[in-house]
Amino acid sequence: MLNNNQIQRITTKAIIYRDGKILFVKDSKGKWELPGGKIDFGEKPEDTLKRELNEELGFNEVKVGGIVHAWTFSVESGGADYQFVLLNYECFTDEEEIKCSDEHVEYKWVLLDEVNDLDMRDGYKDTIKKYRELKNL
Repeated sequence: MLNNNQIQRITTKAIIYRDGKILFVKDSKGKWELPGGKIDFGEKPEDTLKRELNEELGFNEVKVGGIVHAWTFSVESGGADYQFVLLNYECFTDEEEIKCSDEHVEYKWVLLDEVNDLDMRDGYKDTIKKYRELKNL
């Protein structure tokens, strides 16, 4: 049971694979992550992904596939404990131009074999491992 100092956030993340690479964004703390964000109350996860990919990268045409992996992590901030639940979906877009928002300092297409070299939470690395297994990559 949650108490007032325990807060859960559910987020959606996009696995966008193209030409042997996965698209990652870097946050202001220097950590790499998959693009995406928090589900607003009453919003469908697929709609969240479309909205977030538009806000973060300027993508207008995104097809959302299935969930590849779900994982969680917790952090303490301002006297509260936050648990983040990440739902990682395969997503598709033919758009080439990326307009990185102020939410991230950089984006990068990363070769599958180089993902583990990035500074990121282990859950993202596990997600890409599961994606590679699912797609036989």
